Amino acid sequence: MRDRDTPQVAIFIETSKTFGREILQGISTYSRTHGPWSVYIDEWGPETSLPDWLNGWEGDGIIARVRSRQMAERLAALNVPVVDTLQQIPSLELSGVYSDDVALARIAFEHLQDRHLRHFAFVGVERANWSLRRQQEFARQAQQQGAACEIYSPLSRRRFAESWNGGQEDLADWLESLPKPVGLMAAHDLRALCVLDACRRRKIAVPEQVAVVGVDNDDVFCEVVDPPLTSISHQAKEIGYQAAALLDRLMRGQQTDDSTILIPPRLLIPRRSTDTVAVDDPAIAAALEFIRRNACGKISVSLIAREVNLARRSLERRFIRLVGKTPHQIIAEERLRRARQLLIDTDFTLEQIATMSGFSSAAYLSVIIKQNENCTPTEFRQRTFR
Repeated sequence: MRDRDTPQVAIFIETSKTFGREILQGISTYSRTHGPWSVYIDEWGPETSLPDWLNGWEGDGIIARVRSRQMAERLAALNVPVVDTLQQIPSLELSGVYSDDVALARIAFEHLQDRHLRHFAFVGVERANWSLRRQQEFARQAQQQGAACEIYSPLSRRRFAESWNGGQEDLADWLESLPKPVGLMAAHDLRALCVLDACRRRKIAVPEQVAVVGVDNDDVFCEVVDPPLTSISHQAKEIGYQAAALLDRLMRGQQTDDSTILIPPRLLIPRRSTDTVAVDDPAIAAALEFIRRNACGKISVSLIAREVNLARRSLERRFIRLVGKTPHQIIAEERLRRARQLLIDTDFTLEQIATMSGFSSAAYLSVIIKQNENCTPTEFRQRTFR
């Protein structure tokens, strides 16, 4: 006989991808600390159908990645609370916890802009609401900087519909037509792998001609390709945790104003696919590369000038003209980027992180984090990783 004091929860989330498994870990953390729950979970993939036993199921709640209106309607017919974690379909009347697609696109654009690229492009996933939001924000960011953003739209292209190979050839033709060098965001890592394959077909150099950023940071996909793929990681465990917390409130009948919760991305993991500096001046390009490699050590503007065989004053003038920033500003940005990454990825003390990222003291690093993130280093860690 069923224990009515123990909520029965069904979970329909892909177990084949790192992102889905981490969402499950977040749900597990919540159910262990606030449960117990009786949880149903099974192998689940992108094409898996909802099981027949749902027709007579007497459960209490569901967490799912809702892929279609038909799936949403079938879940809604069960008359139990449902929390979505995909946001694939626009205007679904479902509670949900999602990655912040606008923030994802901004991070991708800022990273490519930091490479001093001036042309941009986006390759998305057809009929996916989350992909469209990323595309729109990425294009908006480009427009704000006075740049165009080319959009690949395979649904209007006959060869894409004919076969996978035809689609790849069509994508390769489109990539070949873009102004170079170009910074390209793919809606997720699998689409980014298609871009890398299409570039190989036309011998388009990555990252020198096309710098590519993906989303999901699935290590299997990002590291197996050549060049390895720069990608943005989600806070998937936090998405799972907050989805479980929201479902718990709904199952208890609590009124909630937060039926849609957006979780910011975790961080961007730079790899070889964006390891380029798009500056026409070879000396300044070399200087930017030198800063990226050495910013966290003992570095000075004079040292950079000697490295690229320029007078210091000439170096500074060229930086302002070509990059719009001074060498000191670029060094500071690289150090802050490194400190953020260490705060998220390690449990090192603030003193250790300050030393490793090139700051003179933990106190000074704390001031810089406060200025840029509007929070303390401890708060930054807590809000970006559970």
